[in-house]
Amino acid sequence: MMQMDPANAARHANGTFLNRHQGGAPPSRDSLKHARWGDRHVPLRLHNSPANLLTGVLLLGSLGPGTGLPGPVAAGRRVAPGAADAASAPVALLPAAQASGRYAPVAGPRQAPGCGSLGSIANGVVAACVARPRSCSGVMALGALAAVGGLAYVRVAGSASAARYAPVRAREWAQQDALQDTVAAAEVLADDGIPVRLEAALLQIARDCGGDRRCRADAINALLLQVPPATLTQLRQIVARTVPAAQTQQHGGWPLPGAMAAPWIPESALLDLAATLADLYTPAVAAFQDDMEAMVGATVGAGDGRHASDADIRQRWFDANARRQDAIAALLVRDAGPVERLPYALHGLEHLGIADGTEAFNLHVSLPAASTPPTQRVLLVAHGDMIGRALGSEGAYDNASGVATLLHIARQWQAAPSNAGIQLELLVTSHEELGLLGARAYVNDCLQHESCPTFVINVDMTGRGGRGYAISGTGDLAGRPHLGKPTMYLQAPPVSDTEQHARRQLEARLAARGFAAPAAADAPWITSDNIAFQNASIPCVGLSQVGADDARQWKQLETARKAWQQRDAEVDWTRWEAQQDGSIQLSPDDARALDERYQASAAAYYAYQDLRDAHPNAPPVLIHGARDRLHRVNPAMGVDFADALLDGIGHLQWQTATSVDASAPSDR
Repeated sequence: MMQMDPANAARHANGTFLNRHQGGAPPSRDSLKHARWGDRHVPLRLHNSPANLLTGVLLLGSLGPGTGLPGPVAAGRRVAPGAADAASAPVALLPAAQASGRYAPVAGPRQAPGCGSLGSIANGVVAACVARPRSCSGVMALGALAAVGGLAYVRVAGSASAARYAPVRAREWAQQDALQDTVAAAEVLADDGIPVRLEAALLQIARDCGGDRRCRADAINALLLQVPPATLTQLRQIVARTVPAAQTQQHGGWPLPGAMAAPWIPESALLDLAATLADLYTPAVAAFQDDMEAMVGATVGAGDGRHASDADIRQRWFDANARRQDAIAALLVRDAGPVERLPYALHGLEHLGIADGTEAFNLHVSLPAASTPPTQRVLLVAHGDMIGRALGSEGAYDNASGVATLLHIARQWQAAPSNAGIQLELLVTSHEELGLLGARAYVNDCLQHESCPTFVINVDMTGRGGRGYAISGTGDLAGRPHLGKPTMYLQAPPVSDTEQHARRQLEARLAARGFAAPAAADAPWITSDNIAFQNASIPCVGLSQVGADDARQWKQLETARKAWQQRDAEVDWTRWEAQQDGSIQLSPDDARALDERYQASAAAYYAYQDLRDAHPNAPPVLIHGARDRLHRVNPAMGVDFADALLDGIGHLQWQTATSVDASAPSDR
């Protein structure tokens, strides 16, 4: 190539410049760009320029989770709802070569509808800056405007999206309950050929594998091969229905390629079932079961049966409750902290062989508070005693399940306190079955020392009823029978703003977790330790986990029992017995009136008994007898309810507590 002298080279460059711009000078911004970049297309480089640094941050952010970038997708992989560790431990991976002609949609993350996401905007800005670095500043300005508009849109569309998917979540929760019920009723052959409960086998796997979900899923997958075919088919059908047809994987509001054509084969159904069961039967569920087993084991160690003298039967019952309280105290020390035994004296129980003045104890624990000084005290209460040992009761549903709920909440709360403004305390009462004696003693003491908690939640009977629950506040006392001390019927004590406000918040958080209270007409009244607090106008609610059908039957039984007690109170039993043994003679009118009252009382009693016989699984019938056994409590359901209650406690917000008139409308 022939070389040009410097003068000719300068003239050549000037001529080229003038020809390119038709003889005019270029804009100053383009001149700067041209002077810096020339005609070259160079990759994006990061220096100390704020614009370039911001672009780098966008680039890194777009590669992180939650931006909408598609990650590696395994063909046919499905993850059960609520699988927190599914991404780190996939269990259902299907080779593409196994695809068959049967397809089902794949469940994936749901986003608010729209044409993009913040991650998509960031990706677009980065791509434009890499392709045309000279235009990066303008593109970033447009991207910022788009992001602001997108945030506004998502805020509006998000609520609509949540409402849109609410029926989907409701179906998932209902099917999860169906799966738990089926598992609880199923059996599997052990290695020695002896049938064992499937739920017990799943819980043992959870104990053995701990937090390793892949281990749980693999072990469950092997266990399912031993399940009877009919049961296995039923379980697989329930899990198959947990993936709605309209639910597909999405990226930026658009279906991912192939999302509607995931292969569905028998192996995938089995792996899907194993994954779902691994998410349901976790170490937390096994711990709930272990807590109940410890309490029930201590109870049955005292023996049962009615083939003994009355004194021996009573003594076995006393021993069962003493052993039970010691077991609960040990569990509280292990999971909650130092236990304070709150003593009180028993009176008026000589007819049960309990000497007047005998000392009894409640168990109290204050969980460690967060760094911020607590402003409110929330007391969780569950009674630890049981009754009906001679009839074979193990006191599992009533109320080892309630104590296990407190222990589960204590473990979770200490791991991550949900609300720095709350001091959470646990109270396990004694002698609830004899008239709320432990709770009444605690109430009398806290009133005397002006140390009563801000809000009380009494938990009695959980682990049954799926996602149904019953709640009773102080306003529900009006016109209801009060068990434990006279008079039988009370007017409602004043209802504080604190109780109404906290109850509404609890109901909202429970609803967000899929738990529903029955209609007011079917809502039973919780006759437990909550009564002692409510009669003292200490803000309190009573909670039980119970399904809609059981709640309706419970309400019917309570109504029938109340009618019987009213009729029974109208009978002068002293005169009736004296007439029966002939010690007195009544006039014909008096005798007829007494007999009519007696017949009305007898009719009400038999109506009540007929309802009990017709509803053997209603909570009032299930307890205090041979039907209250450990296997009737579903630990997975109990943990679901405990987690929902913990979520409600952690989100409580407080307002000034002032009394309102007892006639104020109920906040149900």
